[in-house]
Order: sequence, then C-alpha cells, then structure tokens
Amino acid sequence: MNTESIAKLAKQWKLICDDYSVDILNDAVQFIQRHSEILVVEFYKNMMLEKEASYFLSDDIVQNRLTKTLNQWLIESFNAPLQHKFEEVAAKQQMVGKVHARIGIPSWLIMRGIREIEKKIFSLKAESQYAENYTLSMISYIFQILGFSSEIMCRSYEVNIEKNNDIKHSYRLFSAMQDASVQKDKQRSSLLDWENELMFKVFSDTQRFTHPALSKSEFGLWFIHKAAYAFSGSEQVDEIIGRIHEVDLLNNHVLECGRKEQTIALIQQMRSKNREIQHLIDQLFQVAEYIDSGNDALTQLLNRRYLETIVSREIHFSRKNHSPLSLLAIDADFFKRINDKHGHAAGDLALQFISEVLFESVRGSDYAFRIGGEEFLLLLVDSDLIRAQEIAERIRKRVQDTPIRSSLGSSFNFTVSIGCALYDGHPDYQRFLDAADAALYAAKNKGRNNVYLAKSSTA
Repeated sequence: MNTESIAKLAKQWKLICDDYSVDILNDAVQFIQRHSEILVVEFYKNMMLEKEASYFLSDDIVQNRLTKTLNQWLIESFNAPLQHKFEEVAAKQQMVGKVHARIGIPSWLIMRGIREIEKKIFSLKAESQYAENYTLSMISYIFQILGFSSEIMCRSYEVNIEKNNDIKHSYRLFSAMQDASVQKDKQRSSLLDWENELMFKVFSDTQRFTHPALSKSEFGLWFIHKAAYAFSGSEQVDEIIGRIHEVDLLNNHVLECGRKEQTIALIQQMRSKNREIQHLIDQLFQVAEYIDSGNDALTQLLNRRYLETIVSREIHFSRKNHSPLSLLAIDADFFKRINDKHGHAAGDLALQFISEVLFESVRGSDYAFRIGGEEFLLLLVDSDLIRAQEIAERIRKRVQDTPIRSSLGSSFNFTVSIGCALYDGHPDYQRFLDAADAALYAAKNKGRNNVYLAKSSTA
C-alpha cells in the first residue's frame, strides 16, 4: 500500500476516535496499559492451543520476542489519537500484515487471537467499578480500534500474500524451464519439421491434402500453452503469437490454392514468417534464460527475483526437518577502485571470477545469488556454522590469492568480505537475511578481507 492509502486509513482511524470523548480515549489507554500483559498472555495461551500455530510459534519465540512486540502493539494502537500519530500507527499495522504474509501465518489465526483478547477485555471490564453506560462506551471504543487495526493488517496481508503467491508460481515456471537451451533447440526443430512436412505435401503432386495449422502443431501448442505463459510480459510473446496467426492464414490459402505458382509464393511468405518466429524465439530464450527466468546476465548466478521464495522454502524445510541452514553475504572490497583504475570490463571480470569461485565451492543443492552490484549471497542447505565458515574462508582465500588479468594485459588482485549467519529458527526469512547482512558489515568494519560470524540472537 502506498502513502495515499495510509493517509486514507489514518483518516478513517481518526473518524472512529472522534465518535468518543477524550475521557473515553484516556481511560481506554490507561485500561490497556494496566492489563496489556494479561491480554498478551491470553492471546498466546489460546494461540498455542491451535495445532497450526505450532509451526509459527514456540515457547522461546513467544517468551523472548513476540510478547514484548504484541504488548507494544496494543499500547501504540490506543495511544494513537492522544499522540496524533494515526498515519504512523496505520503504517505499522500494514507492516505487521506484511510480515504475517511473509512468514505465512494464516489471517484466521490472528483473528482468533484478537477474539480472545476481546473476550478477556469484556471479562475484565465486567469486574470493574465503572457505571454500566460508561463501561459499554469504553468496550465499544476498544473493540472498534481492535477491529480496525485487524482490518488494516488483513488488507496488507491479502495484498502481500497475493504477491508472494505470484512469485512462487513464477518460480515454479522458472524451475520448469531450467532446460531452456534444450527446449529452444527442440521447438526450433519442431517448427522446421512442420514447415518441411507442408513443403513435402505440396511438391508430392497430391491433389488434395490436409496440414494442421501452426497454432495446432507441436510447436504452436507448446508456445501458446506453456511458453507464452512462462514468458508473459516479454514483448516477443505477442509478436510470436501474431506471426503464428499470420502463418495460419497463409496455410489456409495454401490448402485452398490450386495454382502451383501461387502456392510457391505463399510458401515463401510462410518461410519468411517462420524465420521471424525463430529469431524472436532466440531473443525470448536469451532474455528468459538470464533475466526473466531469474538468472543474472553477467555471472549466470541467480538474481534476487526468487531470493525470497527460495529462502522461505529452505527455511520451511529446515524447521520441518530440524536441519541446519546457513547464509553467506559476500561483498567485493573497494570495488569502485577496480572500475576506476582498471575499467568496467575489468570489474566485470572480477564479478565473473567471484561467481566461478562460488560455483566451485558449493554443492549442487546450495544456492548462489548475485543480488546487485558487487553483492552476493550463498545459501548453504543442511550446513552448520562449521561448514559455512570453512566455505567462507575457502572463498575469501581463493579470491585473495588469484590475480585477475584484464583485456589490456594488466593484472590486479582484490579481496572480499563475508558475513556468515546460522538460521536461528525464526519463521521470518527477513531476519535471516538481515543477520547475514549485519555480519557482512561487521566484517567490513573489522578491516575487510575477513569472515565474520553473526552472533546468535534471541531478541
């Protein structure tokens, strides 16, 4: 959601608060502050009873991390009108929804917890000394705020879960197209076979013959039902479909034509259209193999398009199977100096060398990413901190000890800094990424050209 939507939500929040007196607002804050710890306990006590919650929650996570966060969330939600921080609090509700979507916590589970908070509030108020009308007004206000906060979270959740699902679906398509070079050759051959078969029929002097439309051939069906879907968004897709339809029209004319000279002219036009299709297919696969499909064009490593999807999946596997998972954040030291002194071509060679070292240093089950500029990530599956540190040191030493020779004949050496993090069990992948990133910055602050191990955190 953008700034405009936050402003609208903030306005709606203010309108809710305007329906109640300042006394109600103040007393509600005092009530929440007095009982927030009880309400938080009630929330997680009932959440932990749900079987599905056990995947996202543990006693350690609840006690050391989430209890404080929920307590703060409650107090800030009811302080908003008194501190005139409607937009700030609305933005925080959106962020909570985004995090829930990122982790995969179902929205109904959160609503269940909110319902238990409301139930507990009602029982606490029933024991209070307030007059009946005053009590009902306060309960009404508190429930309105809890309901609207939940609504904002759910809106954000739905938007982000849809984005995440789109990316996951795209990744499945990407995985299915990993044999891109094989597919390209196969489908080019299929297109040529269709064309040759037609020419054979035409020149065999058969009076009446049939030939399938290109759109109904093996090539046409593959492109329309798979490739066009997998490569949606690429301008070549619409162009290829247009050429296929043009060839279909020419094919119909060939089947209806009785004159040899005209038939030959039509076939020449079809062959020209098919060459255009082949050219566009080559372009499409070139783009798809390295950009749209999730690979970096320079290094052929994965780019960041599917980073979150892959890390989330491996976190899920790690939690389910109790297997270790490690992450290396790698950055070339003083990379700008390389470009300035030796040229951008030399800088590209340095980045390509890093990618070669990463490929050589890991197993087929690990994942190597270039996430931008001179920054890389290495996701090491089924790997504890010992293996992660060994690989990190191997990479660091290999880069340090290997001179890079530029196209101009000069050579230079460079180094990398590496931050290493062990997955700590938290379901939010962003914490894992942040831990590796923080370790990388620590490595740079220690003087660069070293490996820094992230400290385990329970905060």
